[in-house]
Amino acid sequence: MNWISRAIPQSGVGAFWLGFGACLVICLLIVFVVAPLTGVSQEFGPGHDGYIELAENIGQGNGYVFEEGGPPVFHRPPLYPVLLVPITYLPKAFQRPGLILLHSVMVGIVASLVFGIGRRLFGSRTGGVGVLVLLVSPWLYWNAKNPMTVILQGTLYTLFAALVGGEILAALDRAPERSGRMSSPARTLCIAVAGAALALTHAAMLAVSVAGLAGLFVVGVLRRRYKPVAVSIAAAVIMAGLIGPWTYRNWVVFGRFIPVSGGAGLAYFNGNVHWKCIEAKPQREGETYVDASLRVLGIEGTEKTVTHWKGFTDIELEDKANEKMMEHIRTHPGVFAKKFLLNAVEYYFPAFVCRWRAVKDFGWEESTITVFNLAIWILASVGFLRSRKEDGSGRAGWLILSGVALYAIWYFPFAIFIGHSLYTFGTIPLLSVLAARPISVWHEQGLP
Repeated sequence: MNWISRAIPQSGVGAFWLGFGACLVICLLIVFVVAPLTGVSQEFGPGHDGYIELAENIGQGNGYVFEEGGPPVFHRPPLYPVLLVPITYLPKAFQRPGLILLHSVMVGIVASLVFGIGRRLFGSRTGGVGVLVLLVSPWLYWNAKNPMTVILQGTLYTLFAALVGGEILAALDRAPERSGRMSSPARTLCIAVAGAALALTHAAMLAVSVAGLAGLFVVGVLRRRYKPVAVSIAAAVIMAGLIGPWTYRNWVVFGRFIPVSGGAGLAYFNGNVHWKCIEAKPQREGETYVDASLRVLGIEGTEKTVTHWKGFTDIELEDKANEKMMEHIRTHPGVFAKKFLLNAVEYYFPAFVCRWRAVKDFGWEESTITVFNLAIWILASVGFLRSRKEDGSGRAGWLILSGVALYAIWYFPFAIFIGHSLYTFGTIPLLSVLAARPISVWHEQGLP
């Protein structure tokens, strides 16, 4: 086990280089060794959400569209496509390696943040072990090689959670400012920028950012601390200012108040038809979930004719789907609660609820995702219990679990299971810290 001990990073810088190197090497091996052996193309395939197409058209001056002359897009947030624009200027053969390099930097940042969170809450060894737990996830590398927002979302959320969590801890401690800590204005600005950037990666992330700042505000009020209240309000104002130009663009282009992006109504019914116990006529064998949603919504057309990259091309259809969503929630609260619960289980453990799917396409992916998430949750549960034993209140454990819930809960009303754990990755860095706690204790005790 000595090689494992040597692999544990001892600093944030070491954690960065370990995460960066692991992601870069493993992803390049997948693309240039595994892919040729399995006959998979080394270039970007069709199995993503159109972000590279958006980036190409932004770079070519065609606007925020999937193809030249196409309708303006309202269901894809702008930050990730903008980051991809430089990659689209590379020759096709170099685009995926360029993407992997970009994502590897992000993974290095996440690893460094995991180390810092673990060290702050439990000590350096737990922080280092947390990095190893994070890097064990196979879906980290699968997602890092594809042009999807997963890695960016995970990076920004871990940063946002670390910054807001630090403010909450300071409020709970009632301790004087630590030496070397950023000034309050600098921390406020960092929280606002991280929150705005996170919101501009996915529609659900706006709710995450707002709820995180609201949580900081409430803690400040309850603890009668001025600074957390001031930081939360100032960060919210700055965040609104940073997001505002994109909201204004949506108002000008579509004539509607769309803070970041749309697509909620269609995503909601995609989740409905996914289960056999929610809609009277759910998804059928051989039918895509989008086609099933259109049928339930009473919208004429198919996925190919009225949507593009899982979103409507006509804003009027978006309005209809959103109205139907609100009507369904209002008139079927019990059904909504049932779906919420099923989605909450499927979010981490898809194998446990396959029997309730409308189309039972259970496979290796559901099994492996369930096994991995079950393992990390068992370890995290032990870590939570140990944190309660160590400080009596379990404050560190509660803070981490609150961070996990803050990210995950906004997905539960909609469609959940997307391959390769796309929606769950944002919670894995925080869970890795909690899961690392018992491992680091066992390691210190010399247990295998």
